[in-house]
Amino acid sequence: MNKIAQSFDAVSEKYDKQRPLLIPCFDDFYGIALELSNEAKDVKNILDIGAGTGLMSAFFAEKYPDAEITLVDFSEDMLNKAKDRFKGNDKIHYLQADFSTVEFEDNHYDLVVSGLAIHHLKHNLKKLLFEKIYYALKINGIFINADQVKGATEFAERIYTEKWRNHVLNAPLSEEDKQNTFKRVSLDIMAPLKTQLDWLRGAGFLEANCFYQYFNFVVFAAKK
Repeated sequence: MNKIAQSFDAVSEKYDKQRPLLIPCFDDFYGIALELSNEAKDVKNILDIGAGTGLMSAFFAEKYPDAEITLVDFSEDMLNKAKDRFKGNDKIHYLQADFSTVEFEDNHYDLVVSGLAIHHLKHNLKKLLFEKIYYALKINGIFINADQVKGATEFAERIYTEKWRNHVLNAPLSEEDKQNTFKRVSLDIMAPLKTQLDWLRGAGFLEANCFYQYFNFVVFAAKK
């Protein structure tokens, strides 16, 4: 996790500008995550796991201006960018911590969201995090994860990898930024979509479904 934190500290200044260039389905990816939040009622408390610069939280803060939003991330530099983004907004709270091990308040959140973060964890920590998210949510609360997954077969994984790599190579980025992106991806520990949905059901979620997929970019959600 230290290597990952250092990697994101190094890119914090460019992170938001690069997101639309590195995510070929950017609008759908975040837009569908936001739309799925309609399934949560009377949203007062939101937890953003692996919040980084607050990119995902910004969408939810605009939709739910009266909600309290807690951003948790292990990168100090990324959270500092989030603090700049939300300067003057007393509804936004920050927690610098390893979200794979930190404890969340039970039965507190109406929404738990995450964007491109959980795939950095080892699989046993993903399962543990899903369990903690279950207990952190209120009854009928929703967990929404916009993330990247591993192909269920070698064939699928090859296509996912080649499709995204070619997208990055053709993106209007410097050669240095492209190579740094590939280095960060080498730290990823992706899990297949079906496996993660099974983990969510095993954690106690009544519903766990995928609602969007563009190659290895997916948006899935689970209801307590």
